[in-house]
Amino acid sequence: MKKVLLSTSAIALAGAFASTASAAEWNVRVGGYMEQFVAYADSSVDGITGEQLGGVDSKQDAEIWFIPSITLDNGIKIGANIQLEGNTSTDTIDESYMFIQGSFGEVNLGSENSAGYKMQYAAPDVTFLNVNSGSTTAFIPFSGSVSNNSGTSVDVGDDIFRGTLGTTYLENDRNNDAQRITYYTPRFAGFQVGASYARDASQDNNTQQNLDNLTGDYIDLGANYVNSFGDFDIALSARWGIAFNDRAGQDDPTVLGFGANFGFAGVTVGGSWAEQNNSTAGGGFNSQDGTAWDAGISYETGPWGFSFTYFHGENVDNENAALGADEELDQFLLGVNYTLAKGVDLGAYGAYVDFDEDLSDGGVGGGNDVDGFIIGTGIKISF
Repeated sequence: MKKVLLSTSAIALAGAFASTASAAEWNVRVGGYMEQFVAYADSSVDGITGEQLGGVDSKQDAEIWFIPSITLDNGIKIGANIQLEGNTSTDTIDESYMFIQGSFGEVNLGSENSAGYKMQYAAPDVTFLNVNSGSTTAFIPFSGSVSNNSGTSVDVGDDIFRGTLGTTYLENDRNNDAQRITYYTPRFAGFQVGASYARDASQDNNTQQNLDNLTGDYIDLGANYVNSFGDFDIALSARWGIAFNDRAGQDDPTVLGFGANFGFAGVTVGGSWAEQNNSTAGGGFNSQDGTAWDAGISYETGPWGFSFTYFHGENVDNENAALGADEELDQFLLGVNYTLAKGVDLGAYGAYVDFDEDLSDGGVGGGNDVDGFIIGTGIKISF
């Protein structure tokens, strides 16, 4: 009898949802962006000779987003967000996740950044070049390796992506776009809280990973406060994350971060700070540990926007982590932006980049330092 009652209840429940769904209609939105940059850039790299890195160049970045959604009769909205990379050699799909929204807040399920990452505020920047997790590395080769045609190759800053050398938008242990479960509360009196959980660091991968002697169980917490008092605007954020390291004798990796923006009469000042500790990614214990911060000011009036932003990042040099060597990155960006139409922005910018490391490859001699500048323009469409 109990089995019969359960089956009957399941059929009734399914019928209720079917009735609700039949009364609603699917909405499929296609969105995304494309950024096109044209700039003159020049740079030099210590440790190699004969390199010719200067000249006028064109770079781009693009994504197309497919966002189907349906709103049930009870007001709950269910949908998906699938982001197709416009130019890539490895990651064809960026984020891909389901969302469920209602008066209870929002739940995300799938491959997406953590709540702490998404809720953060950083220095104002009207450009779309950016110096905090931005595109300057496309013009100045301070990330990865640099080689010349004589067979000489040197490794420079290998820890840019989601690490303290290149950004305050961290993912703990560089655990980016993992398969997560995330919940965001409704915003109340300006406050909102979010929490994420990922069992492992797998991205776009449904394989059940064996966590023996690995790092797993990533927990990320974020909170922000956004409000306006007359002409005065304020946005504050804080985040903390931890993962659990199963390697003998090693501590659990953690991240910590804060951000703030203050605006009045078109002027916004702000910045952010972040720290990574006990990292395990990147080939060695603590090889991603470090701090990063940025600061900036912007002014916007009508279609015009102006900004000056500074970023500083530093961490353990993972090429020489055992020797206690560090590496640092300083970036300065001055920019102007003009909105031609809704979703169409024209920009101009000037940037200076200075990367320094204590030791070169193999721990011999001075570091393979990089410095350079960029002067250029660009156009971005967002749809």
